Amino acid sequence: MIQSSTLADGLRVVTEDLPHAPSVAVGVWAQVGARDEPDALAGASHFLEHLLFKGTADRSALEIAEAVDRVGGDMNAFTGREVTAFYARVPAGELAMAVDLLADVVVEPAFHSDDVEVERDVILDELAASLDTPDDRIHVALTEAVFPGHPLGREVIGSVETVTGLDRDTIADFHRRYYRTEDLLVAVAGPVDHEDIVRRVTDRFPSGRSDGLVARTPPGADVVAVTTVDRPGEQTHIALGWRSLSSGHPDRYALAVANQVLGGGLSSRLFQEIREKRGLAYSVWSSPSPASDAGQFTAYAGTAPEQATVVLELLVGEVDRLLADGITEAERDIAVGYLTGSLVLGLEDTGSRLGRTGGLMSALGRVVPIDEDVAALRAVTVDDVAAVVKRVLGGARAVAVVGPRDDGLDRVLAALGATVGG
Repeated sequence: MIQSSTLADGLRVVTEDLPHAPSVAVGVWAQVGARDEPDALAGASHFLEHLLFKGTADRSALEIAEAVDRVGGDMNAFTGREVTAFYARVPAGELAMAVDLLADVVVEPAFHSDDVEVERDVILDELAASLDTPDDRIHVALTEAVFPGHPLGREVIGSVETVTGLDRDTIADFHRRYYRTEDLLVAVAGPVDHEDIVRRVTDRFPSGRSDGLVARTPPGADVVAVTTVDRPGEQTHIALGWRSLSSGHPDRYALAVANQVLGGGLSSRLFQEIREKRGLAYSVWSSPSPASDAGQFTAYAGTAPEQATVVLELLVGEVDRLLADGITEAERDIAVGYLTGSLVLGLEDTGSRLGRTGGLMSALGRVVPIDEDVAALRAVTVDDVAAVVKRVLGGARAVAVVGPRDDGLDRVLAALGATVGG
């Protein structure tokens, strides 16, 4: 059973009681991410994510790690474009420890100056690794092209300049201003009592609303038609991108079906045509990435440089074929079967349940019942798919290429640049 409450200080609490689960998962979602940061503070949310594990007023970083290891649990965090989340999964009997530890980590970070410098170096290494890894760099380049000049296109980690410029006091002030109850969500999944969780978290977090965040404004219509990054390597990475649907858009189920047919699974058109039939790529896929007021749809393949022109033409061709002809009833049935089956299979542990419960509550303000998701997917028709494909993939398209290029690939890119984009 899923229950939710909003406390007097604005803190939201959502729990999913799984009476027979042997573990419990606890998470805190902060409604601040990369798109919410002022330009000068780009990367502050991610920097803060690192620092919260470096110690609190009462615990050292080693003591935090030992507390989790002592019970065989795990603890981690992630920073997105609109949220930053911290979570732990432990044996069910260690619920009290997990709640206390996570609240301590999120609320009372020590912010030792030495730790700030250590993590700065770690993040700069992380940034360098991302820029030096072509299959990471391609997605950075594509997102920047799909949302040019907009915070949604910003690298979550920040830049060398902004990470270097963030000092201890700035990060501590960022935490003080933005980690307030009205913009925090506590989620718990496992054998728990909702009212018990409410009691445990009441008065544990600073009250009020986050102060000074950049107001979220939707992106404009333009995209950058072609982006290339020249670099030596054994592969050329190619990605196509479009503006897509927001998190709660009613057509998201039809888009999920369209994606599954195009590049979401082993039976998808892209996988079968590019990998299975032609052997041109090891990794080829498509995926939607929603945000609160916009979204991005991506199709990607990595291939040998001498095959890049053919792969790009196949990516574009399969999208065009989907636009022109839609999908068949058989493809629709397979896609719906996969999506509903994987939805159920993804709920087998408390960590997955926490991710779904906390993620949906954070993004939509409610947890969509499994039955509702399943019914919505089963109700999708081939006509629904055709309409959403036209809406999303029929819009302005961005193309990004990272790696070696030859004249043939450049000619195709030039042609695409002349006919697509903002």
